Amino acid sequence: MRFRLRPTIRLRLTLLYGGLFLGASVLLLALTYGLLSRALAPPDPPDPDNVEVQSGDQGSVLEQLFEARSDEREAALSEVLTQSLVALLLTSGGAMALGWVVAGRVLRPVRQITAHARHASEATLGERIGLRGPPDELKELADTIDAMLGRLEDAFAAQRRFAAEASHELRTPLAIIRAEADVVLAAPDATARERRLGDAVRTAADRSERLVDGLLALARSESTLRDDVRIDLAEVVGDGVGAQTRAADAAGITIDLALAAAPVMGDRMLLERLVGNLVENAIRHNRRGGWVRVAVGSEARQAVLRVANGGTVLAPEAVAALFEPFRRGRGDRRDRASGFGLGLAIVRSVATVHGGAVEATAPAEGGLVVSVRLPVAAAPPPPPRP
Repeated sequence: MRFRLRPTIRLRLTLLYGGLFLGASVLLLALTYGLLSRALAPPDPPDPDNVEVQSGDQGSVLEQLFEARSDEREAALSEVLTQSLVALLLTSGGAMALGWVVAGRVLRPVRQITAHARHASEATLGERIGLRGPPDELKELADTIDAMLGRLEDAFAAQRRFAAEASHELRTPLAIIRAEADVVLAAPDATARERRLGDAVRTAADRSERLVDGLLALARSESTLRDDVRIDLAEVVGDGVGAQTRAADAAGITIDLALAAAPVMGDRMLLERLVGNLVENAIRHNRRGGWVRVAVGSEARQAVLRVANGGTVLAPEAVAALFEPFRRGRGDRRDRASGFGLGLAIVRSVATVHGGAVEATAPAEGGLVVSVRLPVAAAPPPPPRP
């Protein structure tokens, strides 16, 4: 495995601190060496005329003394230079290590801001960074991001309220339209044309009611949980598959069910909607006489629901779009009778509000595999002893 050093800001700051320290140290060492060399000025050489006047032994002694003092000066300067270079290397290493620690402490608020921004999503808009410290640039940046998250939270809340209120208000006129269509269809003197119009109006009203129900479910799934109780996901899945048995039989689809205990904490009504949408989606977007496999279990402290079905081949890049509201895949997913494209969007919202995640893959042989992962509920406390 090839190691690649990542040029992080912390590393660059450390190298900058170390480079500045090394440059200043080299300059200081050069000045010190120059001053010391000047202070240890070489002795004046003996005057040749005076040496000739003196006896041979005295002249030789003067020359030897001069050479000895020169050698001592060179040795002292060399020793000072060597020791200074060793000290420079040691202090530079210490400066680099200290710079690494200091850079880490300085950038700690940046890591906190980055971690919060990476964790931020529509379900965590209520969380804030809440950076503590002096009112510097990093504190100002964190406060600005907190204010932005507050505005986003208000905007998303207003959007959900509008969807819920608009959907709720549409229920009354749709109920009236459907009632009027039923009256026309029930009238004994209704003409064939009136019955065709009544059937068309009733079909449109039923479709609109399903759309309203989907919008209400989506709006509720994007809000906070109303209930947070311990639920066995396997039990919810078993009930949900049982409710879809008639539709599967009508389409000639075989459902394989594998259930294992998977306790979670959450809202039972929302989880039932999640399971129902997944199974209904697997049956609806399938081939005649196809298959559906539903499995529930626990993996790595997570409750996992996996629904796989056969069907048409989907492009891998089109899978992510299936979780967007009012988005359908290619082929039979564009059929108006196949729904509004809210099913998987509701599934993702329900999983997110429960602290989980959804992923989907499109096998090469066709169909879709959707996996929902939710946190496993902690074991209940033991009953008190009598």
